[in-house]
Amino acid sequence: MSVFIRRYLPVVILLLFVGLSAGLLLNRPQPQQKIVETMVPVLEVVQVKKQQLAFNVNAYGMVKPKHQAELVTQVSGIVNRLAPAFAVGQFVQKDDVLAYLDDDDYHADLAQAQATLAQAKALLEQEIARGIVAKKTLRHVATTKQSALGLRIPQRKQQQANVNFAKAALARAQRNVDRTIITAPFDGLITEKHINVGSHVNIGEQLGHIYGTDIARVRLPVTPRSFSFIDQNPLNTTVVLSNESHANERHGQALQHWTARFIGTEGIIDPQTRMVYLIVDVIDPYQLRLSEQQRTDVLNFGTFVTAKIAAKPIANAIKLQRHMVRDNHVVLVDANGVTQMRKVVIARMDLEHAYIRAGLDEGELVSLTWPDNHLEGTVVTTVLTSPKLIGPPVLTVIPSKVADSGE
Repeated sequence: MSVFIRRYLPVVILLLFVGLSAGLLLNRPQPQQKIVETMVPVLEVVQVKKQQLAFNVNAYGMVKPKHQAELVTQVSGIVNRLAPAFAVGQFVQKDDVLAYLDDDDYHADLAQAQATLAQAKALLEQEIARGIVAKKTLRHVATTKQSALGLRIPQRKQQQANVNFAKAALARAQRNVDRTIITAPFDGLITEKHINVGSHVNIGEQLGHIYGTDIARVRLPVTPRSFSFIDQNPLNTTVVLSNESHANERHGQALQHWTARFIGTEGIIDPQTRMVYLIVDVIDPYQLRLSEQQRTDVLNFGTFVTAKIAAKPIANAIKLQRHMVRDNHVVLVDANGVTQMRKVVIARMDLEHAYIRAGLDEGELVSLTWPDNHLEGTVVTTVLTSPKLIGPPVLTVIPSKVADSGE
């Protein structure tokens, strides 16, 4: 008996230990289910809408007159009298008298030229009469033997030439008399005056400067790329000028606007700035054709203006905030709430917006933000935002409880 116990007791003990261990394992308590919080990004998105988009090309320039001229004299003399309108800042009309020069000597020259012409005409009449007498005297002489000198034909031509010469001298003397009266060459604004009563002026001396007030001209520099967006047909392109907006808004002043007429370009790319210069005109900038009570938005020469030039519209385009596009890509959220990168074709960009020509379909959702450390294929929760309510980009995350088993 003792031998049997000694031989099989270890086996029995081992089996009891194995059975006890199995029972403990089978009867152990089950681990409780643990709730794990997973952070799911929330993206603000806008729904893509295709439309025909119209936009402007902005440019800046200074208002200058289309016509301007130096007032010079074509005769010399002493300034006898100045018109009240010949003063800096005064508006004048075409042919208004500005100044008078001493014309006594020129009237004397005119009288002398008149006398010379009268004398030449008298000599011509005498020569014509002599020619008639000579012709009668030689009427019995054969025509082949009659000489031109005998008929006094050269003498009559000489006197006719003297008459023509005297007429030219008279016309010159009359012009010199007229030139002693200085007049405005066109409707304009006097900007400079260099003479006074008693001043002696010589031929070609500058008397003053005048700006034409019929048309104001503005040169607008734009880049060649911006110029490609503009319809070069003046009938299809509208231009609106305004004064310096920020300065007026800060001081509470109302903005002024002027409609300009698009003329075209200067035909070249400036070799130094590499810009294309557009030419626009404003008719009657000082509104002189209106009464003083009707003059509201006067456009002064020298004003620095902002120009909005209507560009060619883009058909079936999508307008997005500029920060939504990086390196020609946007963050798209599909119907399953999964993000993906999408390459787009940009028609143009300005300071605030990007205009997408291709790459997006109607109704797709585009994220307003670019999440940090974004990985394509991320599951997100979307918040649809109206395009009209788009504000500063915001990225938020909220906890979402997801059941997960674990120790």
